[in-house]
Amino acid sequence: MRGDGMQAAMLPQTSFSRFAHRVSAALRACQFTAPSAGEARVIVFDSAPWWPLRDDAAGLLCAYEANRAARFRHALDHDTYTVAHAFWRVALGVVMNADPAEVELTRSPNGQPLLPGSGLATSLSHSGTMVAVAIGRGTAIGVDIEGFPSRTSLHDIASVLCSRREAEAMSMLDVGARSRALLELWTRKEAVLKAFGVGLRVPPSTIEVDAGSTIEPPVEAAGASACRVFPLAMPVSWLGSLALSCDIGGYSLHHV
Repeated sequence: MRGDGMQAAMLPQTSFSRFAHRVSAALRACQFTAPSAGEARVIVFDSAPWWPLRDDAAGLLCAYEANRAARFRHALDHDTYTVAHAFWRVALGVVMNADPAEVELTRSPNGQPLLPGSGLATSLSHSGTMVAVAIGRGTAIGVDIEGFPSRTSLHDIASVLCSRREAEAMSMLDVGARSRALLELWTRKEAVLKAFGVGLRVPPSTIEVDAGSTIEPPVEAAGASACRVFPLAMPVSWLGSLALSCDIGGYSLHHV
């Protein structure tokens, strides 16, 4: 235990994975601890340095994750997915004091990750080789990261992304500023829709996501909790956003 009473990043002694113990050590080094009630933790890391341990990492995946990983045709996508999900499981194992391979990480019919009976909410995002893991002790959480500049022309999908008010605001910006603003808006909306548990099944243009304001769930997410969304301090060339249900009052960011 840490001197401040918070649980340090340690795994139970039953975990013997070399990957798991190296991740646990990296989490201790960045002062990652289990969140208390109403708190969240976000971990951001580049998966590429972990690729040499991908075979060991693969041993932590559940059957669903292993099958998903096997379907990737490109090595970068396969290795990033494998490392991201194994790292996610290790972080959850630290928080839940459980073997990462035994963490009960399920999914709703819409694909939202769930940790039944734990009182925790969690979310994962990866883009290129960069990964973000979010874990909160509360109702809902969503995270999204994207590389900047985007490989996709967001100008072409602005009508799908932006509400009328947002589109008018974007039209006032020059081309360079508009590209960044559109990608920031994309990360905010995707993070919020993940937290609501509906993802892109809800057209992004139908919700507005001003940073820090309370966002009510759409009718498609009846019963979901209202959220707030915040920008994440990301490495150069990356943008990110975090959505938290209103029972989570704050978060800490940990770069590995």
